[in-house]
Amino acid sequence: MPDKSVVFYGIKSEFFPIAFKLIEKMYGIGERVLFLCDNEEEVDFYNSKLWTSARLSFIPSGNRKTIPVEDAEFCHIWFSTEITFQNNPAILIHNGLDISNFQNIEKFQKIIDIFNIEAIESAKTRSKTYSEKGYLNQKLWIQSDTSWTQGELK
Repeated sequence: MPDKSVVFYGIKSEFFPIAFKLIEKMYGIGERVLFLCDNEEEVDFYNSKLWTSARLSFIPSGNRKTIPVEDAEFCHIWFSTEITFQNNPAILIHNGLDISNFQNIEKFQKIIDIFNIEAIESAKTRSKTYSEKGYLNQKLWIQSDTSWTQGELK
């Protein structure tokens, strides 16, 4: 079994376009994702954006308002404000949320933590929490105007 890992993306631009590219990539390789949101308004917003943004393919997605929970297994992307496993996700994506109070976060194989680069100190705190939960393989990518560079959270 591969090591559990976290990939941090320190961004300067909007969150959703970056998250959507990652969702497309995960869907393309058959991965299931829990897209963790801060509140129900975000759940509705991001779920509706995904439904209208797919360029090349339909990405099966939903949340408890749009899909009966017993049908969540048919969704590769599940939007929620809680750590849930209705669609058997291996990957968790979120926008720099405080994860210290979430139960069962260690069940994910990979966590993708996308945060505004100005909030790097909170990312460092989350990095320590991830390490305590067994996520020892961590990488940081920092967005510039033209590319991404690798960095460190130390």
